[in-house]
Amino acid sequence: MVDAVDARRTQRRVNTLLRDRDAIRRMLEQAAYERLSRDVGRQRVAIDKLEALMSGEDV
Repeated sequence: MVDAVDARRTQRRVNTLLRDRDAIRRMLEQAAYERLSRDVGRQRVAIDKLEALMSGEDV
């Protein structure tokens, strides 16, 4: 009976660690996407300014 209790306790701990790992992975992916989105936004602004300069507009 003690072995069964230990086995359940171990399995619960493993399940908790797996959920934590998945949550951390999702947070890291989301952070990377947000950073990428900011970088793309900065590039878009830079390209818009360059296009304006090339067309003779004042920036």
